Amino acid sequence: MSKLLVFVVLVCGTFGLIRYVRAATPKKPAEKGVQVYAHRGFRSFAPENTMPAYEAMMRVGADWADMDVVFTKDGEVLVSHDPVLNPDIVRDANGHFLAKNKETVMNGPKEEMAAYIQKYSMKNLTLAELRKFDVGRLNPESAYAKFFPEQVGRDGIHMPTLKEVIQYVKKASGGKMGFQIEMKTDPTHPEFSADPEKFAEALAKILKSENVVDKAEIQAFDFACLYALNKIDKKFKTAYLTSRDNEIGGVDDFLHSDKKIATAWTGGKSLKDFDGSIPKMVKAMGGFAWEPEDFELTQKTLKEAHDLGLKVVVWSWPEKLGQAFDPKMVEKMIDWKVDGIITDDPGRLNSMLAARGMRTPPNFGCQTLLHP
Repeated sequence: MSKLLVFVVLVCGTFGLIRYVRAATPKKPAEKGVQVYAHRGFRSFAPENTMPAYEAMMRVGADWADMDVVFTKDGEVLVSHDPVLNPDIVRDANGHFLAKNKETVMNGPKEEMAAYIQKYSMKNLTLAELRKFDVGRLNPESAYAKFFPEQVGRDGIHMPTLKEVIQYVKKASGGKMGFQIEMKTDPTHPEFSADPEKFAEALAKILKSENVVDKAEIQAFDFACLYALNKIDKKFKTAYLTSRDNEIGGVDDFLHSDKKIATAWTGGKSLKDFDGSIPKMVKAMGGFAWEPEDFELTQKTLKEAHDLGLKVVVWSWPEKLGQAFDPKMVEKMIDWKVDGIITDDPGRLNSMLAARGMRTPPNFGCQTLLHP
């Protein structure tokens, strides 16, 4: 049996399990429940941020299609997690990974790393140049690949544009699915990061032209991107991402004694001006949602955010958790009543929700064949 067929069976089997649990579980009164965000499409089983991942996502069901976007040299908004091409998932036209792995590049000689960044930064490459790369397989020499042993690799898979993903998801879901879009920049590395204002202008133009402003939540770790977007139009729903790194003692500690470190990711704003409260800062900056790492969230900060009227959506960090899906952590987040969970395995999350008699998002069948 081919890996592709195994993948389809697994996805359809998950879909069937969800339907069985739904049928076997007594119906309860309608409830708000937990919204399901399909992280990078469905990267537990399909190449992240690609059309096959979003097609697989449609079969298992999600409320939100999650994707990362970068800004190219010629002003295109491209769906990809990394502002610099990642050798853990990117191959050249000859089928070779760009380096042994990401760790080799980042931990190697500084001059070699600088040359790699200069050559493979998205901001230095056009869409036509980026279309030559293949992102359909995990690099077996990478630590990253170990978190997704069941991911089905494909050849000839290219990075889609944001427009392409939006148009596909709108058509396939009948306009029922929302879009979670993360702007990827790194203010501590301007050599490979896009200008937040130009990036925001390009993104805003696409969201308006595709008529999905009310169906989109725009997230970023770099608060300057979100601030720039809301300067264009306050109707954009901005979601502020944070992690354990932003807590006291973290590498990007928002309360660090060095102001340059403390405000690098906050657009120059000081957390001290908001009583040390991230939810208060997010609210004051015009945020619609706070999106903390699940490990970082406490019941106290969750309540504080909810009391401020913020939506709270959590995400997991596989490299820190040691696994791509931690059922105990997910169970805790469900019990705490977060508003949404960003997950690499929406099928498994849907099954956990269904088993509890909670609402699950709509799905759109197993009949469509995968395509590049």
